[in-house]
Amino acid sequence: MKIFKKSILIFIFLFLMLSSLLSFSFAEVSNYPLTIIDDTGTAVTISQEPQRIISTAPSNTEILFDLGLQEKIVGITNYCNFPEETKNIEKIGEITPLNFEKIIYLNPDLILAYAGFQLKEIPRLRELGLNAIVLEPLTLEDTFKSVEMIANVCGISDKGSLLVDNLTQRVNIIKSKVSKIPFSTHPKIFVGGTSETIFTPGAGTLFNELITLAGGQNIAAGLSFWKKINPEFVAQAEPDIIIVPVGVMNQGEESKIKSEISQRSGWSNIPAIKNQKIFIVNEDLFYRAVPRLVDGLELLYGIFYE
Repeated sequence: MKIFKKSILIFIFLFLMLSSLLSFSFAEVSNYPLTIIDDTGTAVTISQEPQRIISTAPSNTEILFDLGLQEKIVGITNYCNFPEETKNIEKIGEITPLNFEKIIYLNPDLILAYAGFQLKEIPRLRELGLNAIVLEPLTLEDTFKSVEMIANVCGISDKGSLLVDNLTQRVNIIKSKVSKIPFSTHPKIFVGGTSETIFTPGAGTLFNELITLAGGQNIAAGLSFWKKINPEFVAQAEPDIIIVPVGVMNQGEESKIKSEISQRSGWSNIPAIKNQKIFIVNEDLFYRAVPRLVDGLELLYGIFYE
């Protein structure tokens, strides 16, 4: 009996010791402090899981929502308009120049900035002792990396990987379909609006990448980035399909837009106009480096082939 009691006591002692060790181990497991290299090549150290985040670009804001981090957002710009819930979040003002006073007032422990607009202002943020991670995704792959970086910094790397895996699968489905279509049959695509001055996306833009992935031939692929072109350029290229992005940059009623495009001088013989292949799309699906780019890709494939 004494031996039995002694055995029980030893078992309890060992059980308590093991439980204590396991508790200690789990308490000590942490990704923080975490040092990452942002898109400017700067090493940024995050001491603990961010709880108060400011986004200084619409793309960063969308990614935070896609990752379920909206409850941690304490400030966004006036241009962060998606999803609908952004209207209830405190605004810091313009994308540039940044309102440093408002940013300091909101006391963020992480700022997600955008190199395209704010590169010259980042040093000031860091001088103020603020953690600023700068993102500048230029391709679909870069966009996926941004998603994973934000997820990693915020302590939810698994969720980021899962989201990117899902997006990649959707992209691969489109790639597989396009690979079976002879290149010679890929439709020629023109992207433009109704304004007298025509700007269209060339090589190095997200829009051009999505057109190519969706199985189209961008008539401006030989140009770099967004370029001003003349109407004759479009007439000579004879696009099969015209895509008109609408939104903040280009607003108007769909029927009116199509009518104005169709009646542009010198364009009556363009196949897209003769066949009424003019499509109005939401510009945010093609301009912003966010997961919705994959929605844009799928939309383009549907316009080109379905």
